[in-house]
Amino acid sequence: MKFSHSLAIIALLGSQTHGFQLSPSMATMQSRSVSSLSASVAEGSSMDTSLMKQQSPPSPPDMQAYSNGFKTVFNEVSCSLSTPTEGTLPTDLIGTYYKSGPAMFSAGSLPPPKNSLVKPKQPPVPDGEDMSRMVLHPFEGDGAVLAMTFHGHDNIETGEVNTDEAADTVDTKGKVTTRFRYVRTNAFNNERKKGKKLYTGMESTRSNDSGGTVGNDLSLPFYRHHLLNGLNKLRKNTSNTRAVYFGKRLLTMWAGGLPYKVDALALSTDGRSQLGGIIKREENAMSSSAVIDSKRNRILFYGIDEQASGSTLNIYEFNSKFQPIKENDGAVQLELPGLALVYDFGVTENYCVFVQPQLKVNGMQYMLNKEPGKSAALESESALLHIVARPGNKDAGGMKTIEIPFDGMAEANLQIINSYESEDGTIIFDALRSADSGGGSKSSTQWPWASTLGDFQNMSSKKSLWRYEVNPKKGLVSKDCISQDQLYFGVVNSNTSAQKHRYIYAAAGAMGEGVAPPQGITKFDLDTGARESWFPESYEFCGEPMYAERRGDDSEDGGYILSTLFNGKDECSELVVLKANDVAAGPIARVPIGIAVPHGFHGCFASTDDANWTYEQIERRAKLADKMETRGSMWNEVKSDFSGLGLRFDDMEEYFGDLM
Repeated sequence: MKFSHSLAIIALLGSQTHGFQLSPSMATMQSRSVSSLSASVAEGSSMDTSLMKQQSPPSPPDMQAYSNGFKTVFNEVSCSLSTPTEGTLPTDLIGTYYKSGPAMFSAGSLPPPKNSLVKPKQPPVPDGEDMSRMVLHPFEGDGAVLAMTFHGHDNIETGEVNTDEAADTVDTKGKVTTRFRYVRTNAFNNERKKGKKLYTGMESTRSNDSGGTVGNDLSLPFYRHHLLNGLNKLRKNTSNTRAVYFGKRLLTMWAGGLPYKVDALALSTDGRSQLGGIIKREENAMSSSAVIDSKRNRILFYGIDEQASGSTLNIYEFNSKFQPIKENDGAVQLELPGLALVYDFGVTENYCVFVQPQLKVNGMQYMLNKEPGKSAALESESALLHIVARPGNKDAGGMKTIEIPFDGMAEANLQIINSYESEDGTIIFDALRSADSGGGSKSSTQWPWASTLGDFQNMSSKKSLWRYEVNPKKGLVSKDCISQDQLYFGVVNSNTSAQKHRYIYAAAGAMGEGVAPPQGITKFDLDTGARESWFPESYEFCGEPMYAERRGDDSEDGGYILSTLFNGKDECSELVVLKANDVAAGPIARVPIGIAVPHGFHGCFASTDDANWTYEQIERRAKLADKMETRGSMWNEVKSDFSGLGLRFDDMEEYFGDLM
């Protein structure tokens, strides 16, 4: 394996073992020799030149166009059939693409149903017209979900459409069925009915530059939520960070609160979910991360109840039917040291992997207000790597903690792309790291945020792609820099999730190692060190690339890459489709979405047969959802738990919020 810009640090450190037994070892930090490092860097530099494949260097990003991607969506898409404006959709691309992200930046901008018990005092207004309704950071925007179903060559494949009725079916060959809806969270409905901003718990933190460009990172901040635990109006669950489909169920997620269950066809909101009751209390916090074990066809979640004196980690594991696995009832609980602000994790065959950055907690501020910007600051110290045996492991819940050697950059806000175990037991994971770029200007914390490159750099951290290798028995950790380019939203082929992978796909900035917004698509070959990139026009910006399986092809890069693309000049969005084995060639098809979808976060592609609905099935469900919406909003403010509908006690605040 050859990496560009290789910088390796290997450490043999003291480790703590709890539960399953691994031999700890103690030693001082050791590094590769300077000559070895120099040779590695030289090799990587020449390799980059010879194995890089992309079109001519892109133009600098049009930042005014980029900032147009932070505008409220005032009109949802119930159900629409979209035809490519360029190229042709492959007939072997079948399934549904989902993506989650914030889409409402002026609070209460979607009027409630006409028969709502509470009428807003103010109608929706354009962004920027009433600054008291604007959020101070894009991450505070209410979440919405985009869904696009690819029908392939035959929309009667599922067998649910009678051939006698085939003449009445819509021809979907080469087309996509599109939907876009807001997640009707409790907070969304509260502000929707009042027509104003009600949740201001994070505004002090968003106006504070104490966390540098990592703390309030424009792409995805380290400070995700208020530190007051439980259900309260300081912690607004926007459900805007990730959409995940598994076991015929669609969830939207946000770090710090319960996930929301969303109808996979119509995108109507069923309500907050305790995952079938495995999460015992509604006050329990969940992360915005979920990992699928592709080999066992299982999905894992985690949540952390954070306290300054110590945090409680809960890990949950479900089988293919979205039922808790039998071993240990699918859950383990253990304690982490101090305030654990951990937003992602890796999964291997036997373990879950967490990286906990070291924080300095201001005890007085934590006791008085629990505002993250005032209460917690990143320390320039070694982060803690926690290796936890999965709920299905015979040593379930056993944990080994190893210090990761500090190299001048905190392991905070880490995005773990994929992780796996090698044959000798080494745990390997690739991750995007975030470093303070030296910005943090308070002047850029108000909408439209990043209309200049300087504003963007003042609010954005420096990204880089790294590989970590861990020997749990010896307490040995090494890390190598794969690329110093500005990268975002790294993904792998989902069929390699929790297994060894060869390729990584990521959104890339157009200025190489310079801090710039996500714009193009880059692919890394970790076996050869080769990479290839495609960049659109300077006013176009891609989001997270998502691997979509090609029917009948089991190779790791034989499928397609899907990404939303925002055109900031015309203020419209489309979905681009690229061949995963020829990213540099650019899109083979571009499909208009019909609205301008704001820059979002994470999604998924569901290629299973149960996500291959016909246009008629989706349309019927969408019409039902629209009808239920007009009949009143109480129907979707419920506790879901994948069962029937029922009102929740805490939904009383919908009607008595000002008194509670």
